[in-house]
Amino acid sequence: SINVETYPSGAEVFLNGSNTGKITPCIITNLVKGTYEVKVTFGDSSYTETVIVHSGCPASVYKDLLPRLEKIVVKPDILYTKIGETRDFSSITACYFDIDHNPEVIKLSDCSYAKDNGHAIINSEKETFTGISKGQTKVTISYTEREFTKSDLVDIFVAISIPSPEPTPEPEPEPGPGEILKAYVVITSLDQSLNYAWIYYEIENIGSADIDFYQIWFTVKCTDNSEYTDWTVGLDLKVGDKRNDFGLVDVGEKTAESVKIKNWELTNYDL
Repeated sequence: SINVETYPSGAEVFLNGSNTGKITPCIITNLVKGTYEVKVTFGDSSYTETVIVHSGCPASVYKDLLPRLEKIVVKPDILYTKIGETRDFSSITACYFDIDHNPEVIKLSDCSYAKDNGHAIINSEKETFTGISKGQTKVTISYTEREFTKSDLVDIFVAISIPSPEPTPEPEPEPGPGEILKAYVVITSLDQSLNYAWIYYEIENIGSADIDFYQIWFTVKCTDNSEYTDWTVGLDLKVGDKRNDFGLVDVGEKTAESVKIKNWELTNYDL
């Protein structure tokens, strides 16, 4: 026998070119040992598979005749902006179980979304997001295709605007009875991939208070002496903890040559 299933169900089943009169899911019985050609059709979609039937060993055929949604992938899944700044949202890709159905880029306007707060707003038609207030917003993006709904998560970090003109470093806090926010930040390496300079850094909490949120601004100098500044953020750095992380700076089609730390800001929400 041959067990035949498809997504969606209701496909016509042909055996060696002849219509069996069955629709999926179904079992074709009373077969002798041998090789058979099984074809299933659903609307304009069809699939043919050669099956070998052995004595006492049922064979099976399964095929997705329409794309069956497996997951959606939102990349990048961490976004940064500043208060009042609008940036492009991530790309969203629908992925399917059957390898014959290629992943497809879908529009944000075809999805639904839910936010856990109002630090950022999203314009689904323009596929942009805008910073409203300093903080982190978690966004759940959901996409439905027929009976399948899949979701993915995005974190949006909103920071204050980059200081201008060149900031004056803040004086080191004087030791006192209260808790002190203090960090040591050092760049460990600089790489480039396509239009982005990748800045790898190490940050250590050397103060006496936990760092709930931090921002670090990097300035990348390119071989033509042009400079580009952008920032990265991090969360939950306990007293005495050290972390290795990275930030990205878009340098367009330029070649990054060097990088420096322009400024950083530390936050403890209880201080």
